[in-house]
Amino acid sequence: MKSVIKQGGVALLATGMILSLAACGPGSTGSSESSNEPSSVSTDMGSKSYELKLWDGAGLKTVDDALIKGFQSKYPNIHIKANYDPDNVSAQNGPRVISSTDAPDIARLTDVNTAVSGHHVISLEPYVKAYGWKVPKSQTQLYRADAKGRLGDGDLYALPNSYSVSGVYVNTKLTAKAGIADLPRTLDEFESDMGKAKDAGLIPMMTYAKDGGTSFAFQAMMTNTDSVQSVQDWILQKPKADFRTKGSKEAAQKLQDWNKEGYLPQGVNAIDASTALSRFTAGEGVFFPSGNWNLATVAKAMGDDVQFIPFPANSANEQPSIAANAGSFFGIPKNSRNKDAAACFLNYTQSDEARQIIANVSGYYPKTVEGQSLPKAQSALQRSMFDYYKDVFDSGRSTDFINNATAGIQSSGFIPNFQLLLDNSLTAQQFTEKIQQEYSQEVRH
Repeated sequence: MKSVIKQGGVALLATGMILSLAACGPGSTGSSESSNEPSSVSTDMGSKSYELKLWDGAGLKTVDDALIKGFQSKYPNIHIKANYDPDNVSAQNGPRVISSTDAPDIARLTDVNTAVSGHHVISLEPYVKAYGWKVPKSQTQLYRADAKGRLGDGDLYALPNSYSVSGVYVNTKLTAKAGIADLPRTLDEFESDMGKAKDAGLIPMMTYAKDGGTSFAFQAMMTNTDSVQSVQDWILQKPKADFRTKGSKEAAQKLQDWNKEGYLPQGVNAIDASTALSRFTAGEGVFFPSGNWNLATVAKAMGDDVQFIPFPANSANEQPSIAANAGSFFGIPKNSRNKDAAACFLNYTQSDEARQIIANVSGYYPKTVEGQSLPKAQSALQRSMFDYYKDVFDSGRSTDFINNATAGIQSSGFIPNFQLLLDNSLTAQQFTEKIQQEYSQEVRH
């Protein structure tokens, strides 16, 4: 799971802030100590030379390097030097990196809450206005915060350019073998298709519980029954948000029942993410709930015999819901010496050219707002993602990943308790209580 397991304003504009637009030259990049607002903003880079530093996790190196190359060909006077931390330490190192006196100019914000409350990053709202960025709230809640760093509302502090999304890979060669004529549109159809797959001697659903992969199907079912807002409120640690909901209990019961029915692979608790992926691409499993971070691997192994669709909704007249967060999202540290030039790079990541680069070199879903065409797909699998996901993004039916609700909820909550649920040591009710107990220990309102 990439940083699926990744971690988004009301900081009011200072009354006297100067907003300089295109004709005013590079402009000042200073800011006051107690505010998250840049003291001035310019979109005109002129002919001055700039040396920028960018910081990110190593897993994003391929796409970041491609975007930097495209940007520098367009702005030869702005040179970007990128530094990458190993993914397993980037979340830990992020707060230190952005708060240093020698902070990078462009950085992934691994902890928006402390970055904002500590005044280590600037609000991007003046640049949103200057450049006219379209930033739907439904796609940016995790990158917005109020002046105290509370997530969900307020100014934008990190700008997404692509998204990791959850869904279901479907082996279309095996659906034909099982007599499944159409891709499932509802949960009932999905269950029926798994029954057909079992009757045909196939593994209905490839999944893994050793490191938490059962959460993808679980979250989709929970959200479809409860609501996008209630699930997002829990992830954002809103007061009174609770995991012990009807949708959570029903989703847990479904997973337990499916395992009893033999719809999940034998020994699911001992299967990890890489094993599940290799088994699915080798032809084991009709359905594989996962995410688009595996898109390139699956496309290379399976060619035209696979599609990627959102987990089905409860009924045919409902939109499905998806878990999604930014594949790449950058903010501008307060100690950046070249804030306007950094914002110029962020602006480039929103362009059609950059979106095509993202499609060319990654499995991420390029940021697309309503009315904007999608880039050219590089494979049939990527085209299926583009076709099936655009309406879901436009409808706003996306949450972040439940695994991101707290720092320890994945390792201390979901992984052990999914395993206990699947080996029948916990009831569905007990599962939801265990998760909420772990959550409450970490969250203090």
